[in-house]
Amino acid sequence: MPSLLERLLGDDTPDEQVDLESRQSDADEALRDAVDRGGYDVEDCGVTGVAVVNEGPDGEPVVVPIARFSLGEDVENPDLDLVWKLVGEAAGALQAPFDDVFVRHFDVQFTFDGDELFEAQECRRVALTDNLVDRYATDAGFDVAALRDAVEAADDIDDEIAPVAWGECKDYSRTDDAAIVVAGTAAAAGASASAASCAGAGAAAGAGGGAC
Repeated sequence: MPSLLERLLGDDTPDEQVDLESRQSDADEALRDAVDRGGYDVEDCGVTGVAVVNEGPDGEPVVVPIARFSLGEDVENPDLDLVWKLVGEAAGALQAPFDDVFVRHFDVQFTFDGDELFEAQECRRVALTDNLVDRYATDAGFDVAALRDAVEAADDIDDEIAPVAWGECKDYSRTDDAAIVVAGTAAAAGASASAASCAGAGAAAGAGGGAC
C-alpha cells in the first residue's frame, strides 16, 4: 500500500489532503481577518501551505503549517517588535484549525526587500513548537512578549529544530521526503512560485542576501 507521502505526491487526492486544505483555508481566513483588524503595515499575508514532512505511527500526517508575511520592498531591517506582533497573530490563527493534527512545528515566515509573498530577496522565519502555540492561544497571561522571551531563550544554533527565533526560511518544496498541500489554485500557483523565488534569494545570498 502506498505511503501517505506517496499518495500526496501522486495524481489522486487522498482524504488527508482534502482535510489539510480545509484547515489551511480556515487558518488563512482567520489570519487575514486578524491582520485587517490590527491594521498592520504589511504588503500581504496568508497561510501559504501545509508541508507534510512525515507520517505518525497510525499513518496520520505530520505537518508544518506555514504562515507568511510580506513586509515590503523598502524594508531591509525589519522592525522586530512588529515581527513578533505578527507572530502572535499567526499563532492565534493557526492554533484552532490544527489543534488535533500532529504538528511538528509552525513556520511563520517573513519576506522583505521585495513586495510580494514569494518574490523577495530576504526570507526569515520564526519556528514555534506546538506547545508554545497552544499556550499562547489558550493562556491569557502568556502574551506576545512572553512568547518572544520563551522562543529566544530556547533557541539554539540549529535552525532546523523549533523553536527558532529568527532563522533562514526553509523551502519544503525542495525536500524529497515532504509534500506541500495548498488549498486552491491561487495558493498552488504561489507555492510553485516559491521555489523560483527561493532560488533567486539563494543566489543573492552569495552577495550578502538571505536564503529561503
